[in-house]
Amino acid sequence: MAETITLQATKRDVLGKHVRHLRREGKIPAVLYGPGFEPLSLLVDWIELRPKLLAAGGSQIINLDVEGDETYNVLVRNVQRRPVRGDVLHLDFYRVRMDVVIRTEVPILLVGSGDALEDAGGAFTHEKNSITVECLPGDLPSSIEVSLDLLKEVGDMITVADLPQLPGVTYHADAEEIVVTTSYLTSAGAEEEEGEGGESEPELIRRREEEDEE
Repeated sequence: MAETITLQATKRDVLGKHVRHLRREGKIPAVLYGPGFEPLSLLVDWIELRPKLLAAGGSQIINLDVEGDETYNVLVRNVQRRPVRGDVLHLDFYRVRMDVVIRTEVPILLVGSGDALEDAGGAFTHEKNSITVECLPGDLPSSIEVSLDLLKEVGDMITVADLPQLPGVTYHADAEEIVVTTSYLTSAGAEEEEGEGGESEPELIRRREEEDEE
């Protein structure tokens, strides 16, 4: 499990359209919910929330501290944003129990240099960016790392079957589903050189024809 992220929150009495002035003050409305749990309306400070939201995404557990009285293990389940500008308007926190298995989406992170593939004149395409996992909250990885060094030559690929086996973590995807594919790297420079060569040949032919006429 990744490093713990802690976020402070306060209880919220203001509801509906009246929360607009709270956003102008840098406070983001939120709701905390979960099985067998009475939903709580909350406020979180945007300055504190922003870096922690980026770090946690929807796949890392956050310790949500509500006014110093209660701490809840939560996942970010939904983030509502303003169209165009993308400002956060509201978010949902889903309360998890550490002894109950959860299923959630986790990003797939590419690591390694992939030098062998590059030396072979190839390039890779990241086809599958995330995968559904099932595990206890304490075993939840922040990401699934897969090494590009598995790719040795053009034609190689990485599938779900090649993902690392993590203790207590089950993948929910077809083992043959493609994560990374490879193809030959197209050289723009080589294409330009070939194009220039193709244009010079008619010029040489014209010169020879002119010499013959003389």
